[in-house]
Amino acid sequence: METPTEFGYDAFRFNWGDHICAIFDSPAQQMDVMGPFVSAGIRAEQRCVWIGQERSAAALREALQDLGGDLPTLEASSQLLIISEIDFYLQGGAFDPDRTIDLLRALLQDNQREGYYSMRIANDVSWLREDRIDPLAWEEFEGRLTHEISSLPMVMVCQYDRRQVSGDMLVIALQTHPAVILGDRFRQNPFFAPTPVGPTDTREII
Repeated sequence: METPTEFGYDAFRFNWGDHICAIFDSPAQQMDVMGPFVSAGIRAEQRCVWIGQERSAAALREALQDLGGDLPTLEASSQLLIISEIDFYLQGGAFDPDRTIDLLRALLQDNQREGYYSMRIANDVSWLREDRIDPLAWEEFEGRLTHEISSLPMVMVCQYDRRQVSGDMLVIALQTHPAVILGDRFRQNPFFAPTPVGPTDTREII
């Protein structure tokens, strides 16, 4: 049985419950970091979830293949789950934070039923634009995620491509994540601004 632990890849070490912002300059730089991150989780027999557009999902599959991953087996067994940004964030064409949190809860419950103690979520938000999601709603949601996952056996890395998202969205990213990956460097985030916790949802998560 797995137990909560510090874990990492290469020079980066994380703890369960971490909510991390990763800011990249290119898809190649992104996969240099995120490919090993997901691969390490697979080798540790953790469930790994990738959320994003098909373009980034294809890049992840290629990176995992280069690292020796058996993709047909991983996806058939559901150890590797790839979810589109539409299914996770924009069902019906609108962003509903409560619905997205409920989906995260469902993933955690399924994780336990399938026998995985812990989970890595790699969340590519390069699709994020102000004409799709209101920045204030996104800021509130990211702050809420930090509180939601802080005591859970999972880690979420929210990936921002600085060429694809606006400066306002990058500021929100830096303000709502306690830790940050900038290029190939991981550090505690000096720009993190904790938000007050709103009314709590007392439903059991796992």
